[in-house]
Amino acid sequence: MRIALVYNPGMAPRRLQRIAALVRVLETRGHGVSHHDSLTFDAPHDCPEAELLCIAGGDGSARLVIGNQRDLAALPPVAIYPVGTINLLARELDYPADPMQFATRIEADRPLLHSPLVRLNGAPVLACASAGVDAQTVAGVSEALKARVGRIAYGAALIGLLWRWPRTPLRIVADGQTFTAEAAFVLRGRFYAGPWTLDPAAHLAHPRLRVLALPRCRRRDLIALGLYAVTGSRRAHPSWQVVECETLEITSTAPVPVQADGDAAGHLPATVTLSDTGVRYA
Repeated sequence: MRIALVYNPGMAPRRLQRIAALVRVLETRGHGVSHHDSLTFDAPHDCPEAELLCIAGGDGSARLVIGNQRDLAALPPVAIYPVGTINLLARELDYPADPMQFATRIEADRPLLHSPLVRLNGAPVLACASAGVDAQTVAGVSEALKARVGRIAYGAALIGLLWRWPRTPLRIVADGQTFTAEAAFVLRGRFYAGPWTLDPAAHLAHPRLRVLALPRCRRRDLIALGLYAVTGSRRAHPSWQVVECETLEITSTAPVPVQADGDAAGHLPATVTLSDTGVRYA
């Protein structure tokens, strides 16, 4: 198989070593591997003959690569080799971190999964987006600390909010239905922030947006949400709103942060839509 391997050559040495181990396995098994920089990669120009695009990184790296494409229809099927911090897409699609198991996974004759592309203010969203304290936490993450300790950096950022807990009303319009909340989550898959679930009905191939909104997001409300996620409960709190829609608009009277796929994505207002194009996952 002709594989275009896309990654950031400036990532941490330990992650580059994992990618090098993957390349050795793939080439030993007879695959041809070409190397490309995730910051500049353009599929039709850089790998027109590739049969598989393998993005080695996390959810943010995948979002960057997809967002840089001039023609999504020209993308070959995509696989994600998980060397990021959270790796939601890899969890959703069952891509293992072990190089040998990953090679076996992409060689399996599985049907392609077509995932309609979500756009937030025009930029792609692959796994999740949110507005409220969750996004405020992401905005406060130290990239230097994240590089050293991984997901613990998100916990440190959340702790930093405890004494100045942000609570700003959000105005949400979902396909014309208007309501208010203090936190909103757009969920494209079962997993959120790791191996936890906020919406068991969400999946990458879903033809509509799945939205979870918390009318209040006090500290105890976020604790309740966390317990719901880590215990695998399928019964949401009766005050929470879960809606399906094709277009979502979120506004506020103050500059509330927004996150997409675990990275800061500006501030409200936000318009979230489903596009006519999508990504094919191997």
